[in-house]
Amino acid sequence: MTDYNYNNKVATALGTIGTVLWCVQLIPQIYTNFRRKSTEGLPHLMLLLWAYAGILFGMYFLVQRPNLPLMIQPEIFTFLSFVTWAQCLYYGCKFSFIKTIVVVSLVVAFSAGLQIAAIIPLQNSALCNNSSNSTCWPLLVIGIMAAVLIVVGLVPPYFELWRRQGQVVGINFLFLFLDCSGAILSFASLLFPQTDKDGNPKEEDYLGMVLYLLVPLMEGGIVVSHFVWWLRIGRSLNKSHIDVEKGRERTDNNVK
Repeated sequence: MTDYNYNNKVATALGTIGTVLWCVQLIPQIYTNFRRKSTEGLPHLMLLLWAYAGILFGMYFLVQRPNLPLMIQPEIFTFLSFVTWAQCLYYGCKFSFIKTIVVVSLVVAFSAGLQIAAIIPLQNSALCNNSSNSTCWPLLVIGIMAAVLIVVGLVPPYFELWRRQGQVVGINFLFLFLDCSGAILSFASLLFPQTDKDGNPKEEDYLGMVLYLLVPLMEGGIVVSHFVWWLRIGRSLNKSHIDVEKGRERTDNNVK
């Protein structure tokens, strides 16, 4: 017999850790952008698509109610994505500070209204409440759209990699690590059979599992690309730079 009480606790613990990681995932990237005063190499479209993927994730999980951490997670993800996108407008597109605030505020307000307008009808929908499957078809469509946006959002970095022979420029690796770890732990939290508030077993959320697997797979490809670039080109560049520095030091010593 499945120990649902234990499973609920483990799922909540894993989801909570994943949420904490996703609370801070983009902070290293935000700090890097601020320190460099540049978002070169960081695709602007990726952050905007991620923000809207987070909005759709929010709709999906707020209606599904898998556990509290997973319900909060998309909202934090969306907020951080909008903050980073704002940096792209300010540093990359050279918007003024006021213009950046106005544009981002309007987009956020529209997005919040869109989410609220979708969640309330879905929660009260007879189609969802009377469905024999806890994931009714409107939620499936929303979940699929979120998955598509996540994948499409991770395509622009690959164009940047192609332009730079596989080198990663402008993307913080700590951000990638935290993002992947949060997604993996959130995925793990869905592997444990759980019960709803009435004690009835919940159905497996296979769509949620797919969504959380896409992130580490796509971001892992970015890391592998940079590693291959370093093996092919980066090592030689580093060696050449070291040789140049040594040559300058010898020249300075001879002059002295």
